[in-house]
Amino acid sequence: MRTGIYLAVTAKRNRRSTASDLSRQLSSATGTTVSRQTAYRRLGHIGLYASRPVRCVPLTATHCRLRLTWSREHALWTPQQWSFVMFSDESRFSLESDSHRTLIWRAPDTRYHQENYIQ
Repeated sequence: MRTGIYLAVTAKRNRRSTASDLSRQLSSATGTTVSRQTAYRRLGHIGLYASRPVRCVPLTATHCRLRLTWSREHALWTPQQWSFVMFSDESRFSLESDSHRTLIWRAPDTRYHQENYIQ
């Protein structure tokens, strides 16, 4: 039971650490050896899961004001005017495995909490 609490506290302090890192830290701090999979399972029982972080820059009050101004200026544009505008997304595509993608430990329904952002 104490190992689960230690893992949870360590994972919350360093959200980007891997299950292997956490099991090594547990072993060096307490002398208790657990596998990577056991560390992963114990964190899951506590309610922490390895998830992709939100990758964005949080909007400031200035950003919100500027976006509102822009939208008001363009609210009455015709389809003809919009036809000269190109919108693009910035989707991430990879031809290789995504196994090197950064994951963080977080509880369900906390995706948009400030500590879960990567800028």
